[in-house]
Amino acid sequence: MNFKLLSIASFFFVTFSCSQKQSPVDLTTVVQPFGVIPSSQNGYGGGLDQLAQPDDVEILSNGSFVITDVDNNRIQLFSSDGSLLKSVSAKHLGLKNKNIIPTGVATDGNGFIYVSLEGVGRIARFTPELIFDQFIGYPCNVSSENYYNTENDGCLINPQGIVVAKNGDIFVIDMAKNVFKKGEIRNFGFRKFYQETKKTYLYDRSFAKSQEITTIMRKSEGMAIGPDQKTLYLAEEKPQKNQFGNLNKMRYVAAFDLKTGRFLNRLFGVSVKNDSIVKGVFKNSVEGISVLGKHLFAVDEKGGKVVVFDLLSGSHLGSIGRSASYYCDDESDCLIDGVNYNEQNIMAGRAIPHLKNDWQKNEMASPDGISTITLEGGSMQLAVVDQWNSRVLLYDLSEILKNFD
Repeated sequence: MNFKLLSIASFFFVTFSCSQKQSPVDLTTVVQPFGVIPSSQNGYGGGLDQLAQPDDVEILSNGSFVITDVDNNRIQLFSSDGSLLKSVSAKHLGLKNKNIIPTGVATDGNGFIYVSLEGVGRIARFTPELIFDQFIGYPCNVSSENYYNTENDGCLINPQGIVVAKNGDIFVIDMAKNVFKKGEIRNFGFRKFYQETKKTYLYDRSFAKSQEITTIMRKSEGMAIGPDQKTLYLAEEKPQKNQFGNLNKMRYVAAFDLKTGRFLNRLFGVSVKNDSIVKGVFKNSVEGISVLGKHLFAVDEKGGKVVVFDLLSGSHLGSIGRSASYYCDDESDCLIDGVNYNEQNIMAGRAIPHLKNDWQKNEMASPDGISTITLEGGSMQLAVVDQWNSRVLLYDLSEILKNFD
């Protein structure tokens, strides 16, 4: 697809997506989290009450939480009050390689839990109680040219983002940067596995042939499926200038047909003028996204916040969160009171940002994964990974949404 040839009509939704009747509402000083996980708040580390660079979170229907604890190479199950219930590592999966690197987590309509294991090229499926059930896909080491060859059907290199439809169909992003990156342009592999029986998964070759995701998106991890189970949403983390005339590389969320993977000419978070994207909502790097009811939620990592859109019109409704003061990314240095709060110092224990950044004031350090749900009792919740504060923030979603009515 040649983006330079897209017409004004093709861009209609992009323009429409940023038009709205009222200005976006900043809820940072209006709504507070009702809790954090782990509830003891012991910061970065390998303890039972700690997390180390968590990547994603999934709220289960009973109110418990599954968190991928990346640097600890484990999958953690917490109760609704933030207490650890179970921990799964390589030995529980029968794997010799301890560096499983769990990244994305998702559930299907029957409550099964799916986790992408970047370090071992597999997807692990668990029962709703987080008991290991089976692996899906298999590890491989192939070139981008051979990735979609028949003999490599279903193989995975470094699977990261994952989302699962209610019927059990799995969509996974294979973010093998060294394999798919061409020059300065990033791209990725994309796989769909469909559920043939309750225990059998097959690689969907017809979807691989029809999908336009890997020709349109350049670096993606966050995914979500619409409530009608017809639309797949993907976050664009690192766009190129030739994508929709995007000279300033504005980040966005794009919509695709769930059945075929074809682009639906719908973008969230940007506006267009003279066939070019000229304005954007996100500061930088859209990470996790989630859909619940008529709303789409997207994490603005560098902005330290969660941004909310109307799913039908695309209008930017508002946001919650602020970038934490006591944190630098892995390429920066910032001395505060004699302490450098970059990622290396956090991992070494020389910087403890969770003690300085106030979760009750919505201060987030590189937020990442997100999950939304209507629980069995009818209440709505939102959870967002506050990555370098080593915690997950919990919100009463109805308290957020009532501000947009």
